[in-house]
Amino acid sequence: MGDKVKFILYEQEVFEPVTRYDDPLRYYYKPLVGSLYRKRISGGLSLLEPPYERALDFGYGSGLLFPSLNEIAGELHGIDILSDTEKLEPILDGLGIKADLRKNDILEEGYPVDYFDLITAFSVFEHIENFEPILNEMYRILKPGGHLLIGMPRVSAIMPVLFRLIGFNNIEDFHITNHRQVRNIALKRYELFSSRTLPKCMPECGSLYFNMLFKKRPYEELR
Repeated sequence: MGDKVKFILYEQEVFEPVTRYDDPLRYYYKPLVGSLYRKRISGGLSLLEPPYERALDFGYGSGLLFPSLNEIAGELHGIDILSDTEKLEPILDGLGIKADLRKNDILEEGYPVDYFDLITAFSVFEHIENFEPILNEMYRILKPGGHLLIGMPRVSAIMPVLFRLIGFNNIEDFHITNHRQVRNIALKRYELFSSRTLPKCMPECGSLYFNMLFKKRPYEELR
């Protein structure tokens, strides 16, 4: 595996919420909960094998991942159906980070075939009920052998209780898909290259977050 990728988190004043819904940005800076939020990203990034030529962050939100991706990818792209690109672009410019940001549905954007060699998607798929078309589109736009990194929280009956403890109510209204569902569908087109849970080395049944690094399988191997 390549050099471990670090999660670069700037001071709280640098980034700001730029989406229309309850952005989780503030949780990254809380004393105890913040450690879990940061470790879930760090755990996922540790699976990567840089360098990458062209990376796409799917559901980039407030843009927290771009400083880390900027260290390992030559060209950055982002697509988010909700994020305000006009607010985020000057923030990234101030950090010397250039990214092609799109506010659109990935199914409608029309990226070229075999375009990216890395797609990241942290805490996005749990919000999507009909996710298979998105996985198929990501397969289309990934280069042969390209990586798809998906991070997802545990979705179960206990999670609404835990989220209420940190002040996030009604999470069950937003988390509608679990990691097993996504993994099972992804395996039709991707190889599960590596994975990591939070807490680290915790059995799947007791984990709070799941990072899965998939590798695009050759077209001739598809089921």
